Amino acid sequence: MSLDFLAGFTIFMISLIIVVSLIPGLLAGVASSSIDYDAVAYRTAVILVEDPGWPDSPNAWEHYGTAHKDLVERLGLAVSKDAPNILLPAKIDRLFDTTFFTYPDDYRSRVFFTDYPYSFNISLVQPGEDTRYLGEPLPQGQYGYIRRVVKIKEPAVAEINAGSYIAGVDQTFTVTLNYTELLDAAVDPAYRIDPRTEPISINITNFAGCLVNPYVFATLDNITFSVNGVTLPATTDEYTMIKDESYQFFIDGTPADLTPGAPVGSALNLTLKPAWLKNFPVNKGDRNLLTITYRFADDPAQTQIQGDYSFDYTTAAPQLDVAALEVAVW
Repeated sequence: MSLDFLAGFTIFMISLIIVVSLIPGLLAGVASSSIDYDAVAYRTAVILVEDPGWPDSPNAWEHYGTAHKDLVERLGLAVSKDAPNILLPAKIDRLFDTTFFTYPDDYRSRVFFTDYPYSFNISLVQPGEDTRYLGEPLPQGQYGYIRRVVKIKEPAVAEINAGSYIAGVDQTFTVTLNYTELLDAAVDPAYRIDPRTEPISINITNFAGCLVNPYVFATLDNITFSVNGVTLPATTDEYTMIKDESYQFFIDGTPADLTPGAPVGSALNLTLKPAWLKNFPVNKGDRNLLTITYRFADDPAQTQIQGDYSFDYTTAAPQLDVAALEVAVW
């Protein structure tokens, strides 16, 4: 029995040694670099185009300042988790802003979620626009690659023909946003107008069509804001200093603040950004109305513009533009 046990045990140990020596060879193909990089590129593209990132709206990561950059955990570009492949311009701008995020460390930790020193190239190709790049030039050799066709949700724009609002010499014109209607959950996120997270633009054109005398311009005194009929003051410098990060306002193509006291002859172009609209605490409850009022100050009146314009889905629906996001990893 002792000899039989010794012989069996010897055969078992020899077999075990042979099997162990063969395992590295069996697993060698699993570590193929091309398969690994293709998988990383695919996973990265999915995160970018199907995820809104974190933190999500309404206090979304793309609106965070430098002081709160460390709170940003994930850089997704989607409008919403319910609208994959629909990208938000503000998220795109922040992703490609290497003055805000540190390249490449912030991108490896917030897009690739690894400390592994991947090299990468992320690009966005949009017809009629310059291609945007992030990362290093593509190498000559092999690399992982994925291309995703996406759509970019352009901000809602109200195009107002001033000549259609001749009603007297009240010298005021208002634009109203009904947050209850705009933030209705039944609206597809791809087309939802959300001033809390996206800029809105109001373009008043053909202003000459409402002048009392086409050769005498009207004077715009100021633009004010109210919620449910209650005028909300802003600090003096917010009204009297041009702040591109908060709003952009042009009178006949010339930049101006919100208390311009300047003549108007052809057009008024106002873009309000989420950073500015946060000054006005409007939610999505019953009858939450944000009213923007243009006041003119001439005696006698030089403009006949008067009325109220409703900024809603019938007058200012967002547009979707086709683009392609490409991710290469090596």
